[in-house]
Amino acid sequence: MTRAATSVMRYARFFTLVGVRRVLDYGAGLLRNSIYLSEQGFQVYAADLPEQIKALSLHPGAARLAGLLSVRELPQTELGVDLVLSTYVFNIIATREKRGPYLENVVRNLKPGGFFLIEVNRSSDETPCTSVLRHYPECDGRGKSYCSDDLDRLLVSLNWQDLSLLQ
Repeated sequence: MTRAATSVMRYARFFTLVGVRRVLDYGAGLLRNSIYLSEQGFQVYAADLPEQIKALSLHPGAARLAGLLSVRELPQTELGVDLVLSTYVFNIIATREKRGPYLENVVRNLKPGGFFLIEVNRSSDETPCTSVLRHYPECDGRGKSYCSDDLDRLLVSLNWQDLSLLQ
């Protein structure tokens, strides 16, 4: 089985210490992060495209999860999770029209005061980061396919109360 994302392994202990229990792995792929977190004691819901969820239902690790959800179900759910995890998913959402509902589903299913761990691919373009948010590890100033400023603007448009990130 493939290893969990480095960011997920790095922050798992932090999330345990601050009381995170319920997690939505939004764009679960092959369940690498979902299974890792369930083995760490988290209650994990995995969400992905309907055809991927159908395939994942046969995965031996799926039985350890709190649930498998089609992304089509997320607009009607309010899971109230402590953490929404999105690793390397936001990059592949092709249009602005699809990115909006994706982020709205994050907000709908995340409890107030919850955490949103989003990871995006790096781009080869050099773009200075001017985000007002604090980054961990410190921002290296290199652009990403979505720079921190872009993500800040997207989240502010959804009326997030607190956009501070881990330092």
